[in-house]
Amino acid sequence: MEPNELLKETGLTERESKVYLALLELGSTTTGPLVKKSKVPNSKIYEILESLHNKGLSSWIIKGKIKYFQGANPKKILTLFKEKEREIERLLPELESKQLSAKEKQSVEIYQGKKSIFALFHELIEDAKKNELYYSFSLGKEHEDKQIESFYKNFGEKRERKRLIVKILANKITEEIFKKVYSDSLYVLKRIVRYTDFSFPQGITIFRNNIIMIDWENSTAILIQSRKIAEEYKRFFEHLWKIAKK
Repeated sequence: MEPNELLKETGLTERESKVYLALLELGSTTTGPLVKKSKVPNSKIYEILESLHNKGLSSWIIKGKIKYFQGANPKKILTLFKEKEREIERLLPELESKQLSAKEKQSVEIYQGKKSIFALFHELIEDAKKNELYYSFSLGKEHEDKQIESFYKNFGEKRERKRLIVKILANKITEEIFKKVYSDSLYVLKRIVRYTDFSFPQGITIFRNNIIMIDWENSTAILIQSRKIAEEYKRFFEHLWKIAKK
């Protein structure tokens, strides 16, 4: 990297970098040679020298009523880097707070069509980590449509590859449907599905701060992103899970 570009990385402007490099090459100098060497306009030279002085990168002395300028030791650049690093460290808590605040924001999106909903689910767990919790309230209606049933089987395999902790609650009236559809998977029947007398208003999935509500009859899904609402749904789910039949 060129010295001029490297100096800009420390926070110096283009003109400040040129003037500082010129000061190092010229040694003690007046503004005339400095303007010529740096190619910075004469009208701006004092302003830039003052800025460099404030950053500790230049100094001046007067000889016979004439002001001479000189650049500070290049090691001062390391000090600038360290000061910038300390400033960033002090700023980190505020930046992290802003990031957290952004994550806390709530949003609602509507998805129409089976393909759109399928894509939504795949995107939902795309960056999922091992042992993350995935909750689902199932109505069983998804198994009335072969295309949707096929999707859920493939999606279930993806959840297994991601090694998620999956918990599915279904109404007792759908127990026979699940036993038929997943007859070849004891993992699904014995580990991730439990049955309850509770009637769900719609199919609901909760993952991280996301809640997906699905109306398969009209191929519509509503995605709610809200930490608070997701936590409330998770607590409700866990309560039912504890008392549900395996």
